[in-house]
Amino acid sequence: MLTDTPQDPVTVTELDLAAVRRALLIELARGEQIIRELEPRSNPSIDPVSYMTTATTRRTMERINAALDRLSEGTYGRCIRCGGAILAARLEVLPHAETCIDCQAEVERH
Repeated sequence: MLTDTPQDPVTVTELDLAAVRRALLIELARGEQIIRELEPRSNPSIDPVSYMTTATTRRTMERINAALDRLSEGTYGRCIRCGGAILAARLEVLPHAETCIDCQAEVERH
């Protein structure tokens, strides 16, 4: 089982938070572009794939905006469920991660 308690965890303070912010803003802009392109036909009865892609993109953009808020508040890198640290490696792969691996596994089980 994956866990967020390895021998020598890399902490969020070791991440370049300015680079994280830039990456999140780039992903946000990419999401806005996808929505602009798909919105005209994103109706479940007309184009269900566009509809689902738009909905998924909107949810991702909400998570990105929440991550940007956490960066501004100084809480970026803390799990929103347990308050524990989210490994930097997880944040490098998924910069808008809200939960540590253990809490995410718990969410996915239910």
